[in-house]
Amino acid sequence: MNTDLSLLELLVPDALKIFRQRYLILEQISLHAPIGRRNVAIRLGLSERNIRTETENLRKLGLIEIHNYGMVLTEKGESVVKDAAQIVDRLFNASQAEVKLAEKLEIDRTIIVAGDSDLQGRVYDLAGEELNSALNLLLPLADCIVTVMGGKTIAKVAKKLTPSLSENRKIKFVPGRGALGGRVNTESNAIVQEMARATGGNYESLFLPEQVPKDAYRSLLHDPEISEVLQDISQSDVVIHGIGLADEMARRRGYGPLALAKLRENKAVTECFGCFFDDEGHVVERIRQVGLQFETLTNVPHIIAVAMGARKAEAIQAYMRNAPHQTWLITDEAASNLILNGKTRLK
Repeated sequence: MNTDLSLLELLVPDALKIFRQRYLILEQISLHAPIGRRNVAIRLGLSERNIRTETENLRKLGLIEIHNYGMVLTEKGESVVKDAAQIVDRLFNASQAEVKLAEKLEIDRTIIVAGDSDLQGRVYDLAGEELNSALNLLLPLADCIVTVMGGKTIAKVAKKLTPSLSENRKIKFVPGRGALGGRVNTESNAIVQEMARATGGNYESLFLPEQVPKDAYRSLLHDPEISEVLQDISQSDVVIHGIGLADEMARRRGYGPLALAKLRENKAVTECFGCFFDDEGHVVERIRQVGLQFETLTNVPHIIAVAMGARKAEAIQAYMRNAPHQTWLITDEAASNLILNGKTRLK
C-alpha cells in the first residue's frame, strides 16, 4: 500500500471507501448513461439501497441528474470523473509487476507482497494486511456477506483483519464448505469465527462433513439451517479462498494409495472448490460437496484468492485458467517471479 493511501486512510478512515465507491458509480453512469440505479447496483455488486443513497449525494453535489429514463452526468460530473481517474490510478492501481501478473493470469487484479512464504512466516502477516485493505475497498458500505473457504493460508491471514472493516458496515462471515477433517483451526467454521471476532462482525456455521453421499446430499439441502447458510452463500458480496496442492488436499480428504495414484496419473496439480485441476486447467476429478459450488463463482461480485510461495506457483497458474475474471489474487514475490519469469529469485 503506497504512502499516500496509507496516510489518507489513517487520517480519514472512510474517505477512501467513499471516494472509490462514488467514483465507480460516476464511471458507470459515464459509460452507460442513461442508466438506472438497479443496473448500476448489479454492475458494481452493491445493494440498491446503497446506490440510492450515494446517487442522491452525487445529485446534491451537482454531479449527476436523475430522470425517469435514467441517470446522466452533468458537465461538472464529467469533469470530476476525468480528474478523479488520475487520482484513482495513483492510489489504487497496481505496480508494473502486479499488472503483468494479472494480465498473464487473465484476472482483474493481483497484489504481490515481499518475500517467500515458504521461508518467511512474516509474509502471511503482510498478505493478511493486504486482504484487510482489499476487503475495505471492495465491500459495500452496507450489510454484506463474505463467504470463506478453509485452509492453512486463509487461517493465517484471517488473524490480520481489523475492526475497521465493520465501520459503516454489518458483515456476516459464512463458511463456504463443511469440514474436511484434520486440524480444526483450518476449517471454514473456525476461520469465519476468527474473522468475525477480529472485525466485530457476525458469522454462521456449517456443521457437517464436506463430502457426503448422493442421497444424503439431496436431503441435507432441505434442512432449514443448512439451506439458510446456502442461501447466504448465494448472496455473497465477496468470496475468499486458497489454492491447494493436489496431493496435500487429497490426503486431507482421506484418499488412499490407489486414489492418490489415479490423481497423479491424471497429472492433478491443484484443488479448489472440490475440483482437482491438471496443469492445463482441466478438471480431472470432482468431489460432491455441500457449500459453495465452483460454477456459481461467476455470480459473485468479487473473489479474493490467497496463495503464496514458490511451491504454489504451478497450482496458481493451473487454477487461474478457470478463475472468473473478477478474481483478485494476493500472492508473494516468490510465486510471482516464478510465474512471470520462471525464477524464484526475490527482487
